[in-house]
Amino acid sequence: MPNINLNNQPGGPLLTVLVGVSAPRAGALTAASRPLPPPSQGIFLVDTGASSTCVDPELIKNLGLQPTGRTAISTPSTADSPHYCDQYDVSLFIPGGAGVGGHIVGAIPIITTHLRPQLDGLLGRDVLDSCVLIYNGSADIFTLAY
Repeated sequence: MPNINLNNQPGGPLLTVLVGVSAPRAGALTAASRPLPPPSQGIFLVDTGASSTCVDPELIKNLGLQPTGRTAISTPSTADSPHYCDQYDVSLFIPGGAGVGGHIVGAIPIITTHLRPQLDGLLGRDVLDSCVLIYNGSADIFTLAY
């Protein structure tokens, strides 16, 4: 099982993620002889408390996407009043380490919510459900296998 091993940062288990148009959207653009927008790169917190992957809207603004819907999220700061967020279909790529290609999610619905300047995104359980995550706090490292 390919994996990446990274040191924990002061902000926790952070990794680089590239966000692009979904595989079906890329196919439609290619079939229409239209150029693919380049993916956006961001720093994501591995967040087992997030059921869905979230990105800051600035991270995907250059992808030319339209929302596919809206969804309610609840956080400790929203209390009993959920916060409504736009949902988009994207692809995700988590670059691997030396000799490891990386992890590709060809199409996944993500939600946008304002996270900057702290982070560009939260890597949620929707992605982590297909991975093995080992968080070794005493060694100050984490491993993500896929």
